[in-house]
Amino acid sequence: MTINFSIMNIPDHENRITQSNEIGEIMYGKNWQSIITGIDKMDPVFASFVKEIPYGSVYPRKGLDIKSREIAAISVLAQLNLKPQLKSHILAGIKVGLTRTEIKELILHLAMYIGYPLALDALKVAHDVFEYLDSKS
Repeated sequence: MTINFSIMNIPDHENRITQSNEIGEIMYGKNWQSIITGIDKMDPVFASFVKEIPYGSVYPRKGLDIKSREIAAISVLAQLNLKPQLKSHILAGIKVGLTRTEIKELILHLAMYIGYPLALDALKVAHDVFEYLDSKS
């Protein structure tokens, strides 16, 4: 049995790579390639997976805009207390149009669902990101 992947809106390999680079550069700017290179040094298969699945197949889908996807990512990463990835997605969220006020409001809203200790940790990460951005300007 042959599965027709085109009916599931999964782009072919070449389009996944192109789309991942486009989305990665929108979200992470010049850091996109160094992020992938860093993962590739640890495990080239994992780096390919990151490029092709989340950034090449999921992020480009039309069902949610990229800001909404970053709100979802920030929410889940705050819940899981995954600070390095949370930092990365807060930076990406700002890059795709989230404001600092929106990010802080999101974290405040999350406190009701994930608890105040996790929300405070997320707020600290956001604060550190904002200070980092201020130091660069």
